[in-house]
Amino acid sequence: MISIKKIALTVTCSSILLATPLLANETYVCTHGNQERQISVVYANDGQAVPCEVTYTKMSGTESLWRADNKVGYCEEKAEAFVEKQRAWGWDCAKK
Repeated sequence: MISIKKIALTVTCSSILLATPLLANETYVCTHGNQERQISVVYANDGQAVPCEVTYTKMSGTESLWRADNKVGYCEEKAEAFVEKQRAWGWDCAKK
């Protein structure tokens, strides 16, 4: 016989899993005239917020700007702040 506690635990765990969105890499595309830059949050493991890194791609190549191994939200904060800096410099940025 299944106990009420087991049912409640199963429902709670299922709700948490369904409510947690799968993390996918995020990319902002910034343009200025005929130039394009990309600022991306790249997750090392699907569905996990860390480890992650923020990459910056322009014509000369891609470089890693920031990385987090333990602090959830760090990469997203850094990427958004860098996007705002690009906008202040006259770039038009949109999330892809």
